[in-house]
Amino acid sequence: MERASVVVIGGGVLGTSVAYHLASMGQKDVLLLERQNLATASSSQAAGLMFQISSKPAVDQLSRRTFDVLSDLEEINDEALDFKSPGTVRIAEHADEQKKLNALYQRAICEGISAEQVDEKWHSERLPWLKTSRDTLAVHFADEGYIDPYCLTNAYAKAARHYGAKIKIGVSVLSIEMSNGTISGVETDKGYISCDSVVVAGGSWSNQLTVSLGVSLPMIPTRSHFWIAAPDNDFGTDQPMVVHADAGAYTRPEVGGLLLGVQEAQSRTFDYRQLPEDILAFAVTEEGGEWEALVEAESRVSAFFPGLENARFESYMAGLSAYTPDGHFILGSAGEISGLYVAAGCCGSGVMASGGIGEALAEVIVNGQSKYDLSAFDPHRFGAVDPTSKDFQDLCAKARARKAK
Repeated sequence: MERASVVVIGGGVLGTSVAYHLASMGQKDVLLLERQNLATASSSQAAGLMFQISSKPAVDQLSRRTFDVLSDLEEINDEALDFKSPGTVRIAEHADEQKKLNALYQRAICEGISAEQVDEKWHSERLPWLKTSRDTLAVHFADEGYIDPYCLTNAYAKAARHYGAKIKIGVSVLSIEMSNGTISGVETDKGYISCDSVVVAGGSWSNQLTVSLGVSLPMIPTRSHFWIAAPDNDFGTDQPMVVHADAGAYTRPEVGGLLLGVQEAQSRTFDYRQLPEDILAFAVTEEGGEWEALVEAESRVSAFFPGLENARFESYMAGLSAYTPDGHFILGSAGEISGLYVAAGCCGSGVMASGGIGEALAEVIVNGQSKYDLSAFDPHRFGAVDPTSKDFQDLCAKARARKAK
Protein backbone atom coordinates (compact mmCIF):
# COMPACT_ATOMS: atom_id res chain seq x y z
CA MET A 1 0.00 0.00 0.00
CA GLU A 2 1.31 3.41 -0.97
CA ARG A 3 1.82 5.99 1.77
CA ALA A 4 2.56 9.72 2.07
CA SER A 5 2.70 12.07 5.03
CA VAL A 6 0.70 14.77 3.23
CA VAL A 7 -1.42 14.35 0.11
CA VAL A 8 -2.15 17.56 -1.82
CA ILE A 9 -5.16 17.23 -4.12
CA GLY A 10 -5.03 19.56 -7.13
CA GLY A 11 -2.26 20.53 -9.51
CA GLY A 12 -3.15 24.18 -9.98
CA VAL A 13 -1.21 27.19 -8.77
CA LEU A 14 -2.40 26.77 -5.15
CA GLY A 15 -1.77 23.04 -4.86
CA THR A 16 1.70 23.25 -6.37
CA SER A 17 2.58 26.21 -4.14
CA VAL A 18 1.50 24.28 -1.04
CA ALA A 19 3.54 21.27 -2.15
CA TYR A 20 6.61 23.43 -2.79
CA HIS A 21 6.41 25.22 0.54
CA LEU A 22 5.80 21.99 2.47
CA ALA A 23 8.79 20.30 0.86
CA SER A 24 11.07 23.33 1.24
CA MET A 25 10.22 23.43 4.97
CA GLY A 26 11.47 19.87 5.31
CA GLN A 27 8.14 18.02 5.29
CA LYS A 28 8.89 14.48 4.14
CA ASP A 29 6.78 12.35 1.79
CA VAL A 30 4.69 15.09 0.20
CA LEU A 31 2.57 13.74 -2.65
CA LEU A 32 0.55 15.91 -5.05
CA LEU A 33 -2.19 14.26 -7.11
CA GLU A 34 -3.75 15.79 -10.24
CA ARG A 35 -6.30 14.01 -12.43
CA GLN A 36 -5.45 15.96 -15.60
CA ASN A 37 -2.21 17.84 -16.25
CA LEU A 38 -0.81 20.64 -14.11
CA ALA A 39 -2.54 24.02 -14.54
CA THR A 40 -5.30 22.51 -16.64
CA ALA A 41 -8.32 24.33 -15.18
CA SER A 42 -8.57 27.77 -13.55
CA SER A 43 -4.82 28.36 -13.30
CA SER A 44 -4.31 28.24 -17.05
CA GLN A 45 -7.27 30.55 -17.71
CA ALA A 46 -6.31 33.41 -15.39
CA ALA A 47 -5.14 36.86 -16.43
CA GLY A 48 -2.21 36.56 -14.02
CA LEU A 49 -2.47 40.06 -12.53
CA MET A 50 -0.30 40.67 -9.46
CA PHE A 51 -0.99 43.59 -7.13
CA GLN A 52 0.99 44.53 -4.03
CA ILE A 53 -1.88 46.41 -2.47
CA SER A 54 -5.65 46.19 -2.71
CA SER A 55 -8.80 46.94 -0.77
CA LYS A 56 -8.18 43.72 1.21
CA PRO A 57 -5.16 44.07 3.56
CA ALA A 58 -5.48 40.43 4.60
CA VAL A 59 -4.96 39.38 0.99
CA ASP A 60 -2.07 41.81 0.51
CA GLN A 61 0.06 40.07 3.13
CA LEU A 62 -0.17 36.86 1.13
CA SER A 63 0.27 38.51 -2.27
CA ARG A 64 3.52 40.18 -1.31
CA ARG A 65 4.99 36.79 -0.52
CA THR A 66 4.38 35.80 -4.15
CA PHE A 67 6.52 38.69 -5.37
CA ASP A 68 9.33 37.51 -3.09
CA VAL A 69 9.06 33.85 -4.05
CA LEU A 70 9.50 34.51 -7.79
CA SER A 71 13.25 35.04 -7.44
CA ASP A 72 13.52 31.95 -5.23
CA LEU A 73 11.82 29.81 -7.88
CA GLU A 74 14.05 31.21 -10.62
CA GLU A 75 17.16 30.38 -8.61
CA ILE A 76 16.01 26.87 -7.64
CA ASN A 77 14.86 25.97 -11.15
CA ASP A 78 17.49 27.98 -13.03
CA GLU A 79 14.70 29.28 -15.27
CA ALA A 80 13.34 32.79 -15.78
CA LEU A 81 9.64 33.34 -15.02
CA ASP A 82 9.38 36.45 -17.20
CA PHE A 83 7.36 38.50 -14.72
CA LYS A 84 6.25 41.71 -16.43
CA SER A 85 6.20 44.77 -14.19
CA PRO A 86 4.71 47.76 -16.03
CA GLY A 87 2.89 48.88 -12.88
CA THR A 88 -0.79 49.58 -12.40
CA VAL A 89 -2.75 52.80 -12.84
CA ARG A 90 -5.86 52.78 -10.67
CA ILE A 91 -8.49 55.27 -11.75
CA ALA A 92 -11.44 56.73 -9.85
CA GLU A 93 -13.84 59.35 -11.15
CA HIS A 94 -16.80 59.46 -8.77
CA ALA A 95 -16.40 60.85 -5.26
CA ASP A 96 -16.95 57.58 -3.38
CA GLU A 97 -14.41 55.69 -5.51
CA GLN A 98 -11.95 58.57 -5.23
CA LYS A 99 -12.23 58.39 -1.46
CA LYS A 100 -11.41 54.67 -1.54
CA LEU A 101 -8.50 55.15 -3.94
CA ASN A 102 -7.05 57.99 -1.90
CA ALA A 103 -7.20 55.79 1.21
CA LEU A 104 -5.40 53.04 -0.72
CA TYR A 105 -2.77 55.52 -1.84
CA GLN A 106 -2.20 56.75 1.71
CA ARG A 107 -1.91 53.18 2.98
CA ALA A 108 0.59 52.35 0.24
CA ILE A 109 2.79 55.26 1.31
CA CYS A 110 2.62 54.12 4.95
CA GLU A 111 3.46 50.53 4.01
CA GLY A 112 6.38 51.39 1.73
CA ILE A 113 4.62 50.44 -1.52
CA SER A 114 5.70 52.52 -4.52
CA ALA A 115 2.80 54.81 -5.45
CA GLU A 116 2.36 58.27 -6.94
CA GLN A 117 -0.56 60.34 -8.14
CA VAL A 118 -0.32 61.00 -11.86
CA ASP A 119 -2.02 63.58 -14.04
CA GLU A 120 -3.74 63.42 -17.41
CA LYS A 121 -0.53 64.29 -19.26
CA TRP A 122 1.30 61.39 -17.61
CA HIS A 123 -1.18 58.72 -18.60
CA SER A 124 -1.97 60.19 -22.02
CA GLU A 125 1.70 59.68 -22.91
CA ARG A 126 1.73 56.09 -21.65
CA LEU A 127 -1.86 55.07 -22.40
CA PRO A 128 -2.93 56.97 -25.52
CA TRP A 129 -6.20 55.03 -25.79
CA LEU A 130 -7.31 56.04 -22.28
CA LYS A 131 -9.80 58.87 -21.77
CA THR A 132 -10.50 60.40 -18.37
CA SER A 133 -12.26 63.48 -17.06
CA ARG A 134 -10.29 66.46 -15.78
CA ASP A 135 -10.97 65.75 -12.10
CA THR A 136 -10.12 62.03 -12.28
CA LEU A 137 -7.92 60.64 -9.52
CA ALA A 138 -5.23 58.37 -10.95
CA VAL A 139 -2.53 56.61 -8.92
CA HIS A 140 0.37 54.63 -10.37
CA PHE A 141 1.65 51.65 -8.38
CA ALA A 142 4.98 51.11 -10.08
CA ASP A 143 6.04 47.63 -8.95
CA GLU A 144 2.93 45.65 -9.90
CA GLY A 145 2.59 43.50 -12.97
CA TYR A 146 1.49 40.18 -14.40
CA ILE A 147 2.81 36.68 -15.02
CA ASP A 148 1.96 33.61 -17.07
CA PRO A 149 0.05 31.45 -14.54
CA TYR A 150 0.84 28.26 -16.42
CA CYS A 151 4.57 28.94 -16.10
CA LEU A 152 4.23 29.89 -12.44
CA THR A 153 2.33 26.68 -11.63
CA ASN A 154 4.97 24.55 -13.31
CA ALA A 155 7.74 26.49 -11.55
CA TYR A 156 6.19 25.67 -8.17
CA ALA A 157 5.93 22.02 -9.22
CA LYS A 158 9.53 21.81 -10.39
CA ALA A 159 10.78 23.44 -7.19
CA ALA A 160 8.62 21.08 -5.12
CA ARG A 161 10.25 18.11 -6.85
CA HIS A 162 13.66 19.67 -6.18
CA TYR A 163 12.95 19.42 -2.46
CA GLY A 164 11.70 15.85 -2.68
CA ALA A 165 7.95 16.16 -3.22
CA LYS A 166 6.34 13.67 -5.60
CA ILE A 167 3.81 14.75 -8.22
CA LYS A 168 1.55 12.32 -10.01
CA ILE A 169 -0.72 13.39 -12.85
CA GLY A 170 -3.52 11.34 -14.33
CA VAL A 171 -4.66 10.20 -10.88
CA SER A 172 -8.23 10.97 -9.78
CA VAL A 173 -9.05 11.16 -6.08
CA LEU A 174 -12.40 9.45 -5.59
CA SER A 175 -12.78 10.10 -1.87
CA ILE A 176 -11.00 11.24 1.26
CA GLU A 177 -11.05 8.65 4.03
CA MET A 178 -11.01 9.18 7.78
CA SER A 179 -11.13 7.09 10.92
CA ASN A 180 -12.36 8.32 14.31
CA GLY A 181 -12.37 11.93 13.11
CA THR A 182 -8.84 11.77 11.73
CA ILE A 183 -7.66 11.64 8.12
CA SER A 184 -6.43 8.18 7.20
CA GLY A 185 -5.95 8.30 3.43
CA VAL A 186 -7.41 8.87 -0.02
CA GLU A 187 -9.04 6.45 -2.43
CA THR A 188 -7.97 7.01 -6.04
CA ASP A 189 -8.70 5.39 -9.37
CA LYS A 190 -5.22 3.88 -9.09
CA GLY A 191 -5.64 2.51 -5.57
CA TYR A 192 -5.61 3.55 -1.93
CA ILE A 193 -2.97 5.90 -0.49
CA SER A 194 -2.51 6.10 3.28
CA CYS A 195 -1.62 9.51 4.72
CA ASP A 196 -1.73 11.67 7.84
CA SER A 197 -2.98 14.89 6.24
CA VAL A 198 -4.83 15.98 3.12
CA VAL A 199 -4.82 19.42 1.49
CA VAL A 200 -7.84 20.03 -0.72
CA ALA A 201 -6.76 22.45 -3.45
CA GLY A 202 -9.17 21.36 -6.14
CA GLY A 203 -10.48 24.79 -7.08
CA SER A 204 -14.17 24.84 -8.03
CA TRP A 205 -14.28 21.06 -7.64
CA SER A 206 -13.21 21.05 -3.97
CA ASN A 207 -16.72 20.59 -2.54
CA GLN A 208 -17.01 17.35 -4.49
CA LEU A 209 -14.45 15.93 -2.06
CA THR A 210 -15.36 17.61 1.22
CA VAL A 211 -19.17 17.52 1.35
CA SER A 212 -19.19 13.75 1.88
CA LEU A 213 -17.10 14.39 5.01
CA GLY A 214 -19.69 16.82 6.33
CA VAL A 215 -17.66 19.88 5.30
CA SER A 216 -19.42 22.31 2.92
CA LEU A 217 -16.96 24.91 1.72
CA PRO A 218 -18.48 28.44 1.47
CA MET A 219 -17.78 29.05 -2.20
CA ILE A 220 -19.46 28.86 -5.61
CA PRO A 221 -17.93 28.17 -9.04
CA THR A 222 -18.26 31.51 -10.83
CA ARG A 223 -17.41 32.53 -14.36
CA SER A 224 -14.40 34.75 -14.91
CA HIS A 225 -13.56 35.94 -18.39
CA PHE A 226 -11.69 38.44 -20.49
CA TRP A 227 -11.24 39.52 -24.10
CA ILE A 228 -8.03 40.21 -26.03
CA ALA A 229 -7.83 42.92 -28.67
CA ALA A 230 -5.41 42.58 -31.56
CA PRO A 231 -2.18 44.62 -31.63
CA ASP A 232 -2.66 48.31 -32.31
CA ASN A 233 -0.40 51.35 -32.37
CA ASP A 234 -2.16 52.68 -29.26
CA PHE A 235 -1.33 49.54 -27.30
CA GLY A 236 2.10 48.40 -26.21
CA THR A 237 3.83 45.77 -24.08
CA ASP A 238 5.29 48.40 -21.75
CA GLN A 239 2.00 50.13 -20.97
CA PRO A 240 0.86 49.95 -17.34
CA MET A 241 -2.12 47.88 -16.37
CA VAL A 242 -5.31 49.83 -15.67
CA VAL A 243 -7.96 49.22 -13.01
CA HIS A 244 -11.01 51.46 -13.40
CA ALA A 245 -13.21 51.07 -10.33
CA ASP A 246 -16.17 53.10 -11.63
CA ALA A 247 -16.36 51.03 -14.81
CA GLY A 248 -15.69 47.73 -13.05
CA ALA A 249 -13.00 46.90 -15.60
CA TYR A 250 -9.29 46.27 -15.95
CA THR A 251 -6.75 46.05 -18.77
CA ARG A 252 -3.22 44.82 -19.23
CA PRO A 253 -0.85 44.57 -22.21
CA GLU A 254 -0.96 41.35 -24.22
CA VAL A 255 1.73 40.88 -26.90
CA GLY A 256 1.14 44.28 -28.45
CA GLY A 257 -2.61 44.02 -27.92
CA LEU A 258 -4.86 44.69 -24.97
CA LEU A 259 -6.49 42.30 -22.53
CA LEU A 260 -9.79 43.61 -21.18
CA GLY A 261 -11.76 42.20 -18.26
CA VAL A 262 -15.10 43.47 -16.99
CA GLN A 263 -17.25 42.77 -13.96
CA GLU A 264 -20.82 41.77 -14.69
CA ALA A 265 -23.82 43.07 -12.80
CA GLN A 266 -24.79 39.44 -12.18
CA SER A 267 -21.99 36.95 -12.67
CA ARG A 268 -22.82 33.48 -13.93
CA THR A 269 -22.52 30.78 -11.27
CA PHE A 270 -22.63 26.98 -11.39
CA ASP A 271 -23.58 24.02 -9.22
CA TYR A 272 -20.36 22.24 -8.26
CA ARG A 273 -22.17 18.90 -8.57
CA GLN A 274 -22.59 19.45 -12.31
CA LEU A 275 -18.95 20.15 -13.10
CA PRO A 276 -17.26 17.49 -15.24
CA GLU A 277 -13.78 16.17 -14.47
CA ASP A 278 -12.43 17.79 -17.62
CA ILE A 279 -13.14 21.53 -17.81
CA LEU A 280 -12.59 21.41 -21.57
CA ALA A 281 -15.81 19.42 -21.81
CA PHE A 282 -17.79 22.13 -20.04
CA ALA A 283 -19.22 25.30 -21.59
CA VAL A 284 -18.57 28.07 -19.07
CA THR A 285 -20.07 30.42 -21.64
CA GLU A 286 -22.76 29.19 -24.00
CA GLU A 287 -21.90 29.26 -27.68
CA GLY A 288 -22.45 32.73 -29.07
CA GLY A 289 -22.69 34.32 -25.62
CA GLU A 290 -19.11 35.50 -25.35
CA TRP A 291 -20.04 39.10 -26.18
CA GLU A 292 -23.02 39.51 -23.85
CA ALA A 293 -21.09 40.77 -20.84
CA LEU A 294 -19.03 43.12 -22.97
CA VAL A 295 -22.18 44.56 -24.55
CA GLU A 296 -23.66 45.01 -21.08
CA ALA A 297 -20.56 46.91 -19.94
CA GLU A 298 -20.14 48.88 -23.17
CA SER A 299 -21.40 52.20 -21.84
CA ARG A 300 -19.19 51.96 -18.75
CA VAL A 301 -16.07 50.81 -20.58
CA SER A 302 -16.32 53.05 -23.65
CA ALA A 303 -16.33 56.10 -21.37
CA PHE A 304 -12.63 55.49 -20.64
CA PHE A 305 -11.85 53.37 -23.73
CA PRO A 306 -13.47 55.27 -26.65
CA GLY A 307 -11.86 52.89 -29.13
CA LEU A 308 -13.81 49.93 -27.78
CA GLU A 309 -16.24 49.87 -30.71
CA ASN A 310 -13.46 49.65 -33.28
CA ALA A 311 -11.07 47.44 -31.34
CA ARG A 312 -10.41 44.12 -33.06
CA PHE A 313 -11.13 41.57 -30.36
CA GLU A 314 -9.69 38.28 -31.55
CA SER A 315 -9.75 36.08 -28.46
CA TYR A 316 -12.09 35.30 -25.59
CA MET A 317 -11.10 33.35 -22.49
CA ALA A 318 -13.60 32.06 -19.94
CA GLY A 319 -12.95 29.90 -16.92
CA LEU A 320 -14.08 29.21 -13.39
CA SER A 321 -13.06 30.95 -10.20
CA ALA A 322 -14.43 29.86 -6.84
CA TYR A 323 -15.93 32.90 -5.09
CA THR A 324 -16.94 33.37 -1.46
CA PRO A 325 -19.48 35.99 -0.25
CA ASP A 326 -16.77 38.28 1.13
CA GLY A 327 -14.18 37.79 -1.61
CA HIS A 328 -11.67 36.20 0.77
CA PHE A 329 -10.00 32.83 0.40
CA ILE A 330 -10.79 29.61 2.26
CA LEU A 331 -7.56 28.69 3.98
CA GLY A 332 -6.75 26.46 6.93
CA SER A 333 -8.14 23.49 8.84
CA ALA A 334 -11.54 22.33 7.64
CA GLY A 335 -14.33 21.05 9.86
CA GLU A 336 -13.60 19.06 12.99
CA ILE A 337 -11.52 16.52 11.09
CA SER A 338 -7.91 16.26 12.21
CA GLY A 339 -5.52 16.44 9.27
CA LEU A 340 -7.93 18.00 6.77
CA TYR A 341 -6.82 21.31 5.26
CA VAL A 342 -8.17 23.51 2.48
CA ALA A 343 -6.64 26.03 0.08
CA ALA A 344 -9.57 27.13 -2.09
CA GLY A 345 -11.97 29.98 -2.85
CA CYS A 346 -9.41 31.83 -4.97
CA CYS A 347 -11.86 34.69 -5.75
CA GLY A 348 -9.93 35.50 -8.91
CA SER A 349 -6.75 36.27 -6.94
CA GLY A 350 -5.20 32.84 -6.61
CA VAL A 351 -2.22 33.50 -8.85
CA MET A 352 -1.43 36.76 -7.09
CA ALA A 353 -1.63 35.31 -3.57
CA SER A 354 -0.35 31.81 -4.36
CA GLY A 355 3.01 32.32 -2.68
CA GLY A 356 1.50 33.46 0.59
CA ILE A 357 -1.26 30.85 0.50
CA GLY A 358 1.27 28.06 0.01
CA GLU A 359 3.60 29.31 2.70
CA ALA A 360 0.85 30.01 5.23
CA LEU A 361 -0.80 26.62 4.90
CA ALA A 362 2.54 24.83 4.97
CA GLU A 363 3.36 26.64 8.22
CA VAL A 364 0.05 25.56 9.74
CA ILE A 365 0.67 21.92 8.78
CA VAL A 366 4.34 21.80 9.80
CA ASN A 367 4.35 24.15 12.81
CA GLY A 368 0.72 24.18 13.92
CA GLN A 369 0.39 27.91 13.23
CA SER A 370 1.36 30.56 10.70
CA LYS A 371 3.08 33.91 11.04
CA TYR A 372 0.29 35.31 8.86
CA ASP A 373 -3.03 36.39 10.34
CA LEU A 374 -5.41 33.95 8.65
CA SER A 375 -8.56 34.86 10.56
CA ALA A 376 -10.10 36.51 7.47
CA PHE A 377 -9.83 33.21 5.61
CA ASP A 378 -11.30 30.91 8.26
CA PRO A 379 -13.22 28.15 6.44
CA HIS A 380 -15.92 28.32 9.15
CA ARG A 381 -16.50 32.08 9.17
CA PHE A 382 -19.96 31.86 7.57
CA GLY A 383 -21.19 29.02 9.74
CA ALA A 384 -23.17 26.27 8.05
CA VAL A 385 -23.77 26.96 4.36
CA ASP A 386 -25.50 25.23 1.48
CA PRO A 387 -23.32 25.82 -1.62
CA THR A 388 -26.14 24.54 -3.83
CA SER A 389 -28.71 27.14 -2.73
CA LYS A 390 -29.59 30.00 -5.05
CA ASP A 391 -29.41 32.57 -2.25
CA PHE A 392 -25.84 31.57 -1.47
CA GLN A 393 -24.91 31.53 -5.15
CA ASP A 394 -26.23 35.09 -5.45
CA LEU A 395 -24.06 36.26 -2.56
CA CYS A 396 -20.97 34.87 -4.27
CA ALA A 397 -21.97 36.33 -7.64
CA LYS A 398 -22.20 39.77 -6.01
CA ALA A 399 -18.69 39.34 -4.64
CA ARG A 400 -17.47 38.74 -8.17
CA ALA A 401 -19.29 41.90 -9.34
CA ARG A 402 -17.38 43.92 -6.70
CA LYS A 403 -13.96 42.56 -7.76
CA ALA A 404 -12.64 45.75 -9.37
CA LYS A 405 -14.01 48.02 -6.65
